[in-house]
Amino acid sequence: MPKRIFLVHPTPLVLAPIDEAFKTLWPQAQTLNLLDESLFADIPQDGTLSDAIYARVATLLRHCEQSGADGILFSGTTFGPAVDAARAQLRIPVLRAEEALMEQAVALGERILLVCTAKRAMPVVRATLDAAVGRAGVKRAISELWVAGARDAITGGDMATHDRLIGEQVTGAGDFDVIVFGQISMVAARVPLPAEIARRIVSAPEATVARMRALVER
Repeated sequence: MPKRIFLVHPTPLVLAPIDEAFKTLWPQAQTLNLLDESLFADIPQDGTLSDAIYARVATLLRHCEQSGADGILFSGTTFGPAVDAARAQLRIPVLRAEEALMEQAVALGERILLVCTAKRAMPVVRATLDAAVGRAGVKRAISELWVAGARDAITGGDMATHDRLIGEQVTGAGDFDVIVFGQISMVAARVPLPAEIARRIVSAPEATVARMRALVER
């Protein structure tokens, strides 16, 4: 029987890249999408998570477990602390979108550029990266880049502007061993970049699918 993996999303922008990663790396899995756009609608621009958001995230994850999930992926990086609190009460693997990605980035190089389009997600994603560095027991030089305007562009359906803004700022950011795309929705922006830059980019879908499969099938 195929493993049943629930994918919980606060935005539809991530559906396509995650679906593609599962089809490529783990086609045997049964993936089920649970979308709740109200989560993003109900948090302020600074990314502060209220007690109510914590409770709603916990309810979503419990629903997945009660529906027979073998594993759960939560794709919204901004909600990391709420996912951490909720998964401690569950009996199945629960992954945040960026966790496996950050461990991969730490292993690939010393100079890391962390790129985000959602400004309020940057502190959460950076904390995950710092934690991965700590677990590895290594030193890494980490720089942050927030691409202003890119999130508004993709939310408005303007993928070309989204990709162009990311490409321009990443290209001009300097020389790094690893470039981390902090949001799953950024994946497509890698395609038009020069090969010497694109090959240094790591993004969440592939790393997350591989980690989920390892956790569920062990």
